[in-house]
Amino acid sequence: LKQITEHRLPSSFDYHRMPAPWIQIKLLRVLASLGLADQQMSGHMYEVLYDVLKRADTGINIGYAVIYECVRTITAIYPNVQLMETAANHISRFVSSENHNLKYLGIKALASIVQVNQKYALEHQLVVVECMEDPDETLKRKTLDLLFQMTNASNVVFVVDKLVYHLRQTTDVHFRAALVDRITQIAERYAPDNAWFITTMNHIFELGGDVVQAETAHNLLRLIAEGGGEDEDADTELRLHAVRAYRALLRKPHIPDVLMKVVCWTLGEYGYLSDEFELEELLETLCDVMERQFAEPNTRVWVMSAITKLVAQLPSVPEQAVELAERYCASQSISLQQLCSE
Repeated sequence: LKQITEHRLPSSFDYHRMPAPWIQIKLLRVLASLGLADQQMSGHMYEVLYDVLKRADTGINIGYAVIYECVRTITAIYPNVQLMETAANHISRFVSSENHNLKYLGIKALASIVQVNQKYALEHQLVVVECMEDPDETLKRKTLDLLFQMTNASNVVFVVDKLVYHLRQTTDVHFRAALVDRITQIAERYAPDNAWFITTMNHIFELGGDVVQAETAHNLLRLIAEGGGEDEDADTELRLHAVRAYRALLRKPHIPDVLMKVVCWTLGEYGYLSDEFELEELLETLCDVMERQFAEPNTRVWVMSAITKLVAQLPSVPEQAVELAERYCASQSISLQQLCSE
């Protein structure tokens, strides 16, 4: 490989003044296999790999191909700090390029670097985030996967804010589903605190309620019910935060069914914690919500369940609640009939 980069082969092997690029690529793949998990063997490669990176940086496509393969080799062998940083710097120029193909290669190469160590790619996260603006759907999906790998406890707020922004903008159902899935996993894994997690999940439910999995809503309800389990005062504050947030959400004319279920369960269980409104006022609001149209028939059951829980905490049953119960006693839903009878 060193002999090739130093132009010791006949010029007939050159392609656009690049010495035997296809042979270089094949040799780089061989080195990747030889240096895998072998520190001693990898140590003999560092100098020549650095030289390949430097000489291949000519600004032409075949040079980019050699650089990409060299970076893959660098991430496959036993890692070297300086070499890894050099590789990340070369690849960052791919990501910031106007050429879609180069951007795609850059995202794939950075993904390989992240698997070795996040820190070598984190300084390029702003450039990576900009790739989410690209109209190319394949590039956006690869960038989403890379951001997911790059996220940690220190940058989770920044990354989630950017992903939520794109969730708000996109109309592609499959990409929306991918965004919701990635944001949910990131938030569950790296949330700085429970209040931030609840607020973030509220945004996800509002913007992507049609693609949110039922398990996600269940996990949120479990968090509200169980809290952190270590500090009762902190758990109570968390529930109070959720109650205030969900009380405000009820004022919106339409919220997705999956979020409505979470809202109703939380207000029914913990609505009494807030001193910002009376239970009668909350009950009246929920009675008005019963008149809305829902995508799922059983959502009305969740609303009625919350009303039933609040009624149990009042000295008398409000007239509006009685009227609702009488009307829905004849409902086709057995669960709704049972709640109204109770």
